Amino acid sequence: MKLIISLLLIALILGCSDFDNFYQGKRVGSKDLTGSSIVVAKIGGETITKEDLIKSLNGLPPSQRINYLSSPERLREYLDSFINQMVLYKEAEKMSIDKREKIKESLQNYERRLLIQALSQDIMDHQISEEEIKKYYEENPNSFKQVRVSEIFIKANPEQGISKDEARTIAWLVVNRANAGESFEELVKYFSDDITSKKRGGDFGYISRGSLPDDIENKIFNLKIGGISDPIETENGFIIIKVTEDPKSIPLDQVIGQIQVELRKKTFSDYTKKLREQIGVEIFEDNLKKISENG
Repeated sequence: MKLIISLLLIALILGCSDFDNFYQGKRVGSKDLTGSSIVVAKIGGETITKEDLIKSLNGLPPSQRINYLSSPERLREYLDSFINQMVLYKEAEKMSIDKREKIKESLQNYERRLLIQALSQDIMDHQISEEEIKKYYEENPNSFKQVRVSEIFIKANPEQGISKDEARTIAWLVVNRANAGESFEELVKYFSDDITSKKRGGDFGYISRGSLPDDIENKIFNLKIGGISDPIETENGFIIIKVTEDPKSIPLDQVIGQIQVELRKKTFSDYTKKLREQIGVEIFEDNLKKISENG
């Protein structure tokens, strides 16, 4: 009953159409609120209308907006905060704080960042066609390869008396035994510290291009099926990789999002490069080096 009364009060404050929109927005999590003009407060001779309040609320993340709309008390709390900001802003104007050099510089910097962000967003919102996606996929086949591997992880654990050097020695022992023909699955059973892959006989699944540092990826993708890597050092120990399937292409429909990101990055890079050429950019490397050396 209390919930129903609260919701009815919100409806009276926001108006029926807005409350309907709010209720729908609460269900879908994103719909904005709109409606007719109602004065909710006055500050001196200036009014705060329903539109002012709703516009401010719509600038919040959905979860916060819904929270403030959950009860008349929470909405009043937001309104009080809104009023406090307005009276503080008016007082700052009266004191000519906006004329201070540091404030003016900060406002200019903020305006510059906003403009850059807006232009960058416009560039990145470039619509990518299906033809562009397909062309990029076909022209960059190595970027969409994956290979199935098994692994043995040798953990360096100083607390248990296994230093990094000792873990390295064990890892090389495992590699040598594997290259001598010993069963990789048996070596997994006796040596691997990765509990998850150990349960699957060392199977790690697929590794895709771009998921690991280039030097490690190159080592793995250069191995032939059945090939075993040298120990690969990590922060916590060493990994030994065995390739269990030949590399294969990831289907196009699984990498569309990835390709769109890459194409947008390329669009942005090409756009800025063109602007630099048009404006004319010259970098004085020697002077830059001197600044770096002199701190």
